[in-house]
Amino acid sequence: MSTAGPPDPAFDPDDTGDTGDTGEEAYTPRPREAWVAGRTEASDTGETALVTHPADDTEVATVALPSREQTATAVEAAVGLGRLDDVELRTGALQIAAGELDARREELAELITAESGIPLRWAEREVDDAVAVLQYAARHPLPGEGRVVDGGATGATTLIHTVPRGPVLAAVSPQAPLRSAAHAVAAAFAVGAPVIVAAGVDTPLSALALGEALGEVGLPGGAFSVLPGTEPTAALESEDLVRLDPAPEGPMVALSAAMGPLGALNAVMGPSGASASGSVGAAVVVTDLPGSADDLAERIAVAATRQGGLRPEAVRRAVVCAPVADEFLPALTSAIAAQPTGNAYDTTVSVGALPVETVESAAAWLDDVVSAGATVLTGGTAGEPTLVTGTESVPTAGPVLAVTVVDEPEEALAAVGTGGAAASAVGLFTGDPALALRARAQLDAARVVVGAVPDYDPAAVHITIHTLTTPTLTHLH
Repeated sequence: MSTAGPPDPAFDPDDTGDTGDTGEEAYTPRPREAWVAGRTEASDTGETALVTHPADDTEVATVALPSREQTATAVEAAVGLGRLDDVELRTGALQIAAGELDARREELAELITAESGIPLRWAEREVDDAVAVLQYAARHPLPGEGRVVDGGATGATTLIHTVPRGPVLAAVSPQAPLRSAAHAVAAAFAVGAPVIVAAGVDTPLSALALGEALGEVGLPGGAFSVLPGTEPTAALESEDLVRLDPAPEGPMVALSAAMGPLGALNAVMGPSGASASGSVGAAVVVTDLPGSADDLAERIAVAATRQGGLRPEAVRRAVVCAPVADEFLPALTSAIAAQPTGNAYDTTVSVGALPVETVESAAAWLDDVVSAGATVLTGGTAGEPTLVTGTESVPTAGPVLAVTVVDEPEEALAAVGTGGAAASAVGLFTGDPALALRARAQLDAARVVVGAVPDYDPAAVHITIHTLTTPTLTHLH
């Protein structure tokens, strides 16, 4: 079993002394400085915040909280800079930052676990995702030359440029602190916009580490800021900033090569404008078993329980068609029960300790659905991997999956795609290409993933880019 401990906090070597009978040296953690308009700064007011490990409240680090004046400086610098028109500079910055994060992969994974409680095995994946989205955006920046549209009978030619709407303000997600910060920076730099990352006070360390990577580039002042603290403040509510959701979802269709002939669907299943309003998290529909029932069950079990079900892409619900249910449900029950729990620093653990509010919410949901007639197939104690059947309700929190059996594939699509039951992302396992096409048309989901469970994809940055830009037209008569 491979394990790792929490990262050592920075300490002041001059501040040592006798600590009594223990003989240990005392140390004073240094506050991590904020990044204000591309420069590291301590707080003008001396105010700091303590970052603790959520499982046991042990101290991880302290961070400097920028004053309102420093926050205003960051906003003014971003607005004053306006745009980053040098494509080579911003794509080069993304590549350099990706390289810096990759070089610090193990250190950053431990940092993520320390501040957020995300199990180390998944924290390592988060670093990989952050590196991947920075590299992806570096390869796909917004083109500066625009595109030309022939006016046809009107005789006019139109030049269409897509330009950034303004500097970006992005909040960090505690469930994906490094990835969400990297996603925001990647999208902003891809379109040529300055970015301010509001890092919060619960999990600011990952975003500050990204600031360190960007600080190696030599970007102009105002290109980026990373500001710990309670968000938003009055200064961050500037109308000149474009707000970015901390857990970006977008209309995207992804297909898995494992589906074989279904790969041909890639040519016809394109982006959709489906809305994720009223979404209840990711869901999975199983109409066929693509290979081993045990393998598919394990994939769904991991997607439902990893990080305690707190990830933006966590699978909350599975709908299984009756012809495969007898084989699949026992496999899914065993896979959920087998998900390893324990210390987040143990690299074999998938589900670590959960926040009290998450455990309480999961317990309340379980009490409600069991009272209404639902059956717990495995688990049942709040905080442990749990599988429930016999309810149309969707779990609100925790490593809990609700599974429903239906007779027909059309019933399955209706179960995850209508009214308040609509899921933000749906994984579809089917050998029927026509059903896959109908799913994209029928489901009120931002993403449909054919042949895989919903997960983060760096290409999702395209969707965020779309929200940060606006087209401008030049007519040539």
